[in-house]
Amino acid sequence: MKKIALASAIALASISAAHAAPTVYGKVLLTGEYNNTDYEDNAKNDESVTKLQSNSSRIGFKGDEELTDTTKLVYQLEYGVDVDAASNKDSKGNDKNQFYSRNTFLGLAHNTMGTVLAGRHDTPYKLAKGGVDVFNDYDNVGLGNLMAGENRADNVLAYKSPAIVGMPLTFMAAVALSENDNDAKKVLSTKTTTTASQTANLSGTKTVVETVTANDTKTKDNAYSASLAYDENGVYLAGGYDNNVGAVDSAWRLAGSVDMGKMNMVQGLTLGALYQNSSYLDGVYTKVTTDTSLAPSATNPKTESSKKDYENEKSWLLSAKYKFNDTPWAVKAQYINTSNYKGEKDTDATEIALGAEYTINKAAKAHMYAAQINTDKSAKNADIDKTIVGAGLEYKF
Repeated sequence: MKKIALASAIALASISAAHAAPTVYGKVLLTGEYNNTDYEDNAKNDESVTKLQSNSSRIGFKGDEELTDTTKLVYQLEYGVDVDAASNKDSKGNDKNQFYSRNTFLGLAHNTMGTVLAGRHDTPYKLAKGGVDVFNDYDNVGLGNLMAGENRADNVLAYKSPAIVGMPLTFMAAVALSENDNDAKKVLSTKTTTTASQTANLSGTKTVVETVTANDTKTKDNAYSASLAYDENGVYLAGGYDNNVGAVDSAWRLAGSVDMGKMNMVQGLTLGALYQNSSYLDGVYTKVTTDTSLAPSATNPKTESSKKDYENEKSWLLSAKYKFNDTPWAVKAQYINTSNYKGEKDTDATEIALGAEYTINKAAKAHMYAAQINTDKSAKNADIDKTIVGAGLEYKF
């Protein structure tokens, strides 16, 4: 029996050695957050909500397997976790299950030729921002609330180069396959609103479906993204480009950050900046109104259409983070300004955010932040002012 047990142990050890176990990693980033929204339009009620926010909590499994002396298989399965609810909505109002796919891929990495990935992944354009967004993992105050381009694409084939000609330069490119052979025009947005019928003395509902469809772009068209980044000795510079990703026709961004300590100037201080220009797809706006209290007719449902032209969205960001020497404290600040927000002419959005972090140990950190977000629209009485205050804990493993 001892010989059998010893043989079994050796066999198991051999299997473990031949197939390395994946690395399990993740973090829980939970915030108690107060949101107050003030609408200039008196027809809308102001909103005040206190809630738990899971932010970018996640769990993942990653690893690699040697295939040859120069090539290895790489993989990652990463899932966002909504810690405080079985289902919820993200910062953009989309339904979000308790577990949802983040960067999840299978690929091949070569010692000198770079890495090829296939699966679901952040676009190179998104990754070009580096660490400029000092509130990146906070759902309601990160740059993705006021800037286009924070996309994680499906059906991605991506390539990332090694250092180019011995310099600290890397190139990344990706194509997001549509996996669709439909010649229909691409739907940019859709919104459905159902209310009680307003027809006197009749019961029923009135449903309004508002859709924006692209003029030329089809559902079968692929999306493309690329970036070029320099990163060495505390200096980060990058440029990114998107084409047909989401509702954006094309977009480019430039980002940079400087670790002032590594420049022998101000120890603990990092400064960042980003500028981007996004061109939205023009299209056709269609509004279909159906009143179930009335019989179908030439005017029920009622269809209205108009041309929908967008302006270029122009955004810039400035950020700073300061780590106090020999203390667990760090403070940070960020300013974002976007003109023609979401492509709407003369609609501007700004954000001022301040935050602090207290490092408890290598795995745990406390945080707090406050932000003011203002959206100034061209339409009368359409401005929106939002105040956000939050505090919570982060645990990494």
